[in-house]
Amino acid sequence: MDKRPTDLLSDYIHKLRYEDLPKDVVESTKLFLLDYLASAMAGYKINRIFNEALWSVVGGMGGKKESRAFFHKAKLPAPNAALLNAAYGHGADMDDGNRTAQGHPGVCVIPAALALAEAHRLTGRDAIVAIVVGYDIFVRLATAMNPSHLSRGFHTTGTVGTIAAGGAAAKALNLSLDKVRNALSLSALQAAGLLEVAESGQMAKPLHPAKAAFSGILSARLSEAGAEGPREPLEGRKGFIKAFTDHVDLDILLKDLGKDFRISSCYFKLYPACRHTHAAIDAASNLRRSGLPSPALLDKVKVHVYQAAINLTGTIYEPKNEDEAKFSLAYTVATALTKGNFTLQDLDVAKSFDRETRALVSKIEIISDPLLENRAANIRGARVELVMKNGTTRQEEVKLPKGEPEVPVTFEDIEVKMKSCADTVFPEERLQTIARTVRKFEGLKNVSSLTKLLVL
Repeated sequence: MDKRPTDLLSDYIHKLRYEDLPKDVVESTKLFLLDYLASAMAGYKINRIFNEALWSVVGGMGGKKESRAFFHKAKLPAPNAALLNAAYGHGADMDDGNRTAQGHPGVCVIPAALALAEAHRLTGRDAIVAIVVGYDIFVRLATAMNPSHLSRGFHTTGTVGTIAAGGAAAKALNLSLDKVRNALSLSALQAAGLLEVAESGQMAKPLHPAKAAFSGILSARLSEAGAEGPREPLEGRKGFIKAFTDHVDLDILLKDLGKDFRISSCYFKLYPACRHTHAAIDAASNLRRSGLPSPALLDKVKVHVYQAAINLTGTIYEPKNEDEAKFSLAYTVATALTKGNFTLQDLDVAKSFDRETRALVSKIEIISDPLLENRAANIRGARVELVMKNGTTRQEEVKLPKGEPEVPVTFEDIEVKMKSCADTVFPEERLQTIARTVRKFEGLKNVSSLTKLLVL
């Protein structure tokens, strides 16, 4: 390879223009934008203890009034506004993701792009290009480094998300080629994110995208001001790739760069829980809709999933709070079996973890099935099997949860999601205005036409 990966990515970021984007990519970007806003509304409402602590610290810092902190009346420096808005976006675990990247690109990239777009009075088209760039970097780099990166205990949302946000910020600021490279380099120096937060202290998990968005803007602005980073931040002997993975596939990172826009390979989340639970929730909900037998007749509920799902969500059977509920495969499946769904209200375990749900949780057996995860065959699913006391069984298998590109959602689906997420946050008339504004986002002369709608 004649050029370093860092240089190739920088060249792509620098050259990409709105006119290079196919119409379907623009439409996907608007859909992911609306989904991020819906997720932020849910996260602001759900993760209150952490949100209040973060606002008291970051909001209290003051500073230059550049960008709106959503759900507040204040404007803050762009990096601080992006930090808060990213934290809200991840607070309910309803934000988008990518199954091969095994992380959440939108919640790192979109807050950074919107904060800078508002601060610098950019158009909707400018923001769209920055967002597409960020998703591309995230999905390509994280996929190229996984599964080793994840197995080591790193969360791509925090690690790769920082570099992706740096790329999006560099594009939003329209930096020169050399300064784009330095923005990526300075971002890589700050990358961090430990998955230990899935074991306990889950309320702090939004720090991963929050710091990613903050550091991405900081890096781009430092580069704009003349700061320089290492020449080989990704591929160097002590660079990001060597430090964070045992194996990297550079073909995945660089193939069809600038032609195949990876934002379209990302998924939407319809349930407020870790993505690894969603296929099982779909399967359990389908069983419920087809008629669930009396729990008294059930001997066992076998939940077959791939090992990564067990590693992250298979250890908590009796969640004590909303943070643990989001990472409990047993609780989410039992809830879906009893109610036919899993909603924001079910995160309130004091009210929702009732006798019937507890009875089902006690019967759940989680089983690892490697056949339920196959990248090449587009499988990342689950099978829920009901074993009756008389020996008969019923089962439902879902190869991919709804929201994947192969099982798509519509703009109307995300509007419904936003309405559910925004309960007690915004009135329905405001939500309709937000949705209309996102639909015509590429025509906005100033992104503040959208961001001004997101204050209480």
